[in-house]
Amino acid sequence: MQGKKFVVILAAVLALCPLLSGCGGETETIPVTSLRIGKDGSVTSDIVEDFGRENYAVESLEAMIREEAERYNTGSSPNAVALSSVAMSDTEDGKVLVTMQYASSADYMEFNGVELFYGTPAEAEAAGFKLNVELIGASDAGSRIGREEMLDMKDAHILIVRQSAQVSQVVLPEKILYMSEGTLLAGNKTATLPGPDEDADITWMGELTYILTK
Repeated sequence: MQGKKFVVILAAVLALCPLLSGCGGETETIPVTSLRIGKDGSVTSDIVEDFGRENYAVESLEAMIREEAERYNTGSSPNAVALSSVAMSDTEDGKVLVTMQYASSADYMEFNGVELFYGTPAEAEAAGFKLNVELIGASDAGSRIGREEMLDMKDAHILIVRQSAQVSQVVLPEKILYMSEGTLLAGNKTATLPGPDEDADITWMGELTYILTK
């Protein structure tokens, strides 16, 4: 589903799925919708949604996702996007978890139509992302850096992600050093992103969030 917000559409579909069965086995419960970035730049997307009242079979949901992934991979590479699992939560009633795998942040961005970048600050600028922002220290809010300081940190990596109602947390492979104001540190490598004022607004899209790691 190139050029379209697949995560938004998937969230809407999942909201209509109360009776998912045959979900492919037990899986670890992810408490919130999140993105996990691998050291190789790969992306794991864990989408958590409530059930609605309509009856949709899990087979139809899986088929829809796999069809979209295969369509994308035809124009990209065979392993660019893949569905890992669709499962009912075994610890949280009324929750379903969909886990997607992306070979790179570029594949995630193209497939979902939502900005996502992971790489060095220099690579970010080469990809068209502007670094004319001020970031605050993760452990010291009084410490702030700007574009020049970021570019000087040759070994650092930066995550740039568009705030959305579908992504609550990001997990990085390295320690978080600096981040955009409004981002909350949830662990050395985990951050909680700002969200919409109304939880029900699944179409909300906010600003870009920048997180610098090393």
